Amino acid sequence: MKISSWVILFSLIGVSFSVHAEDRLSLDRFLGEAREQNLDLKVNSAQVKASKANAVGVNLPPPMVALTQMQDQSGQASGFEISQNVPFPTKLSNDHSSRTYESQAREKMSQITEKQILAQGRLLYFNLWREQERLDLLREKKNVIQQHIKLATAGARSDNFLRIHVLKAESDFDLLESEILDSQQTLRELQIQMAEFINKDSSQFKPVVDEPPLASLPSTNELSAPAQLEVKALDLESLRAKESEARSSWFPDLNLRYRESGGTSMNPRYNEVMLGVTLPFVFFWEPKATTDKASVERLRGELEFNQEKRKIDSRKVSLLTKAESLRKQLDLLKEKLLPRAEKRMRLVHNLAPRDMETLQDHRETMEAFPDLKMKALDLRMQYEEVAAELQTYSSEKPQ
Repeated sequence: MKISSWVILFSLIGVSFSVHAEDRLSLDRFLGEAREQNLDLKVNSAQVKASKANAVGVNLPPPMVALTQMQDQSGQASGFEISQNVPFPTKLSNDHSSRTYESQAREKMSQITEKQILAQGRLLYFNLWREQERLDLLREKKNVIQQHIKLATAGARSDNFLRIHVLKAESDFDLLESEILDSQQTLRELQIQMAEFINKDSSQFKPVVDEPPLASLPSTNELSAPAQLEVKALDLESLRAKESEARSSWFPDLNLRYRESGGTSMNPRYNEVMLGVTLPFVFFWEPKATTDKASVERLRGELEFNQEKRKIDSRKVSLLTKAESLRKQLDLLKEKLLPRAEKRMRLVHNLAPRDMETLQDHRETMEAFPDLKMKALDLRMQYEEVAAELQTYSSEKPQ
């Protein structure tokens, strides 16, 4: 009987551990599932395929085939006609170049979009871990206040100031209960967002995540040619090709036609070949307007390119400076402030408060450690956001 009880107990422990292990979700696994299941990434991939399909081939108007039938007193004759409109060669070549540049720009933009989506996923994962840690720190702080209330209650019976102090601590204790409930709700909302991100059923998705490694910053070489600038450059080349195509609107298009008809007793069989050209310069205002519009669009593209370059250069400097500052603040907290706060907490923990002043010092010292850890979480969050944005400016292709 005893052996059976132990077997059942260890089986339950094993099942509990197995479920807990399955609920744990690593960053690599989460991002791997996002690459395979994220709907935004699938839409992005479909848009790239559509853009590539649009760049294939030459936009030559389709030929026209017509059947003819003639009937008169001498009888009935059947025939056919084939015609083909051929735009001026530079119109075709420039149109193809424009569509090719647009496709390349869309493909480059898709890489930026993929980076942004994966960076969003990493931040979502980090936010869930951060909320897990915050919930633990709130509970730790709640325990500190609870222990402090026990210390203060012992002397509060004969001291009105201590009674006020205890009441204040009890109110703070209740407020922490509210914060914990709010944190639990935030935690669940983040789990639901992660489920949506990897296209899973949110009702059953309740992962526990591990601390992600500190995000790395792109190197100077990776930031030297931002992908956003490459997109603008390709867009500009497409506008230049469109401008050249518009200038070709002054040139004539060819029209080829072949007609064949059978003969009757009164009308002989005949063939007809016709070569025609359009005269766009007759209505000169139309090609002129088309050319002027394309030139203005090309000029706008050049201005936007220069504007984007200046904007990106300024933003990169700002983000790198901010990342360096946040990294130094994190190092300061980790190497100096947190160890000191922990040492003070251990020293105060072994001391019994003697009066109101020492009691207040006791509480402030005991709360300082979890408060500093919360500040470290907030700083880490800011650093992760800066690193994620910098990564989108990297010329490195997404892994």
